[in-house]
Amino acid sequence: MSMAFEDWGSDACMDDVRCALQGWMNAGDKEGFEERALALFRWQCAHNLVYYTFVSALGVNPAQVKDVQDIPFLPVEVFKSHCVQSGQWEPAHTFRSSGTSQAVQRAQHHLDDSGMVWYRQVARRAWKEVWGHDVSSCAWLGLLPGYVGREDASLLAMVSDFLEQSGGSHESMLMNNHTALMERLGAWALEKGGRPMVLFGVTWAVLDWVDALESNPLWAEGIPWERVTLIDTGGMKGRGVEPVREEVRARIHHVLPRLKLASEYGMTEMMSQGYALDGVHHVFPKWVRPVVRDLRDPRSAELENRTGRLDVIDLANVHSCAFLATGDAAQRVEQGVILLGRTDHSEARGCSLLAAP
Repeated sequence: MSMAFEDWGSDACMDDVRCALQGWMNAGDKEGFEERALALFRWQCAHNLVYYTFVSALGVNPAQVKDVQDIPFLPVEVFKSHCVQSGQWEPAHTFRSSGTSQAVQRAQHHLDDSGMVWYRQVARRAWKEVWGHDVSSCAWLGLLPGYVGREDASLLAMVSDFLEQSGGSHESMLMNNHTALMERLGAWALEKGGRPMVLFGVTWAVLDWVDALESNPLWAEGIPWERVTLIDTGGMKGRGVEPVREEVRARIHHVLPRLKLASEYGMTEMMSQGYALDGVHHVFPKWVRPVVRDLRDPRSAELENRTGRLDVIDLANVHSCAFLATGDAAQRVEQGVILLGRTDHSEARGCSLLAAP
């Protein structure tokens, strides 16, 4: 039997919290986010020394926090220098952020022995809640150079699971082999009454592929592009300055005007994902709440229709910290969250509060 959120206390174990959250996440009722966020905040303060130290350094008493907007958000950069873990358990799996050199510190997100199962369940549920159908109702391809072969990449774990759920094979997970990608699309196009295709791709690899199609226009013939959705996951690491989203969309649609463009937002430090079905406005499942705040004041009230720093409450983040201050600039409008790239000097924000004496 699942625990009610009112019953959470410092003596609750990870399985208790996970089970209670899962029951609510799978239910149709969208009410109760605030109560669960406050319960998880108090529980993580009791079980996560790094987060409790950060909260205490800000002069916040967890027991006195009665409103979600008063919860402190941990800078995601802390995941590079500290073990952000709720509970005492040996990590069974660790997600790590990508890096362009050996010198770059990589964020680490540790999971317990049930963590990978939890991650896959959360990712599937997030997809269904945002898109309105199960992952098994689509065919899948991945154009993910830099991720293929990395067991510590959360994006690869998610897309691989989506492939498995739909009956796909590992051969659908590609590096930057454009010939193989077009062969897979061609085989899919020949299927009668087949499922729609979803292609996950990192930005630089997608742009390289589109450039190759422009040089070889015959490749694009015979593909029902209106039944293909390209999900841009971002990423230009090591490939120069990342172009703004409008430039990326324009370059893709110049070559493939019938292709549907969407976008995914997730990161190593999170368990959940948000999606922009129109490629611009990101929406999230009910257990995730994005908050845009003043860049100069991490405790400010939420901004509407103005640029600020994106904070995220991800209640599925039971293993680490559910309350994250990202390094991303964003605007929140009625249709969703518009991502605007990295904030300046994001690495420096907040980490000094956890510096060793």
